[in-house]
Amino acid sequence: MRRFFHTLLALGTFIAFSGCASYQMGQPGESDSYRSVYVKPVRNDSTFPMLKASLTASIRKAIADTGYLDVASSGSADSVLETRVISVNREIAAVSSIDVGRGRKYELEFETLCSLYQNVGGQLEPVFLNRRILVKQDIFADSGQVNAEHQAGPEIAKKIAQRVTESIVDTW
Repeated sequence: MRRFFHTLLALGTFIAFSGCASYQMGQPGESDSYRSVYVKPVRNDSTFPMLKASLTASIRKAIADTGYLDVASSGSADSVLETRVISVNREIAAVSSIDVGRGRKYELEFETLCSLYQNVGGQLEPVFLNRRILVKQDIFADSGQVNAEHQAGPEIAKKIAQRVTESIVDTW
């Protein structure tokens, strides 16, 4: 019985450690095909006018913060990222208690398309095209909707940039 127990223990240990046999150290999303990205200025086709510059800067910062991708100029980059904000939808999420026709809280939903091209011998070949990204942001409009949207702009840009960057380095 003791010999059977030792055999079973050795077999269990072997099976448990065999799962680690193919593990390789490395960063998630690490790519041999591209290490640097040129971020084209964002194209804003939405009705949210304050987004273009802050979103372009936020995407560049988010890519630099990954630790394994660099932001480069158009001439020296291994890949090119194009981003286009195509729409923003505004929905009233809560109304004022004294005036039900006036929104107190709004939910903004941004639809963004991004495309990544790899520079292969001077030719741009698509890695992915028009990947759809949806980002939602709540704003409180007690002081007025336009003012609240303007103040929420940098936070919205940061959220969109994070999602765009995740789509670039996503390994799945």
